[in-house]
Amino acid sequence: MRSSARYCVNCGKKFYPKSYSAYPQDEYDYHSSTGITTRYEVEPIHKHFHSQGCMKSWIARHSREFSNLIDNISHNVIEDNSNQQKG
Repeated sequence: MRSSARYCVNCGKKFYPKSYSAYPQDEYDYHSSTGITTRYEVEPIHKHFHSQGCMKSWIARHSREFSNLIDNISHNVIEDNSNQQKG
């Protein structure tokens, strides 16, 4: 059974978060030094775009805000990792 439909935040097109075209998609990261592949799963509730093109367009149009978000997240991740290493 399909999950409930959502609407793309960029263009308003109806899409299904569990479909193969919903973005952002799961990502796989292969580490050649260890031979280990890590899967980063994106839950359907975190998918907001009906296509990769719409996601890229939205990010480009909101690049200043997106950059601030990434800077803040990166700073918090670095700070959290630093605190975990101390404790």
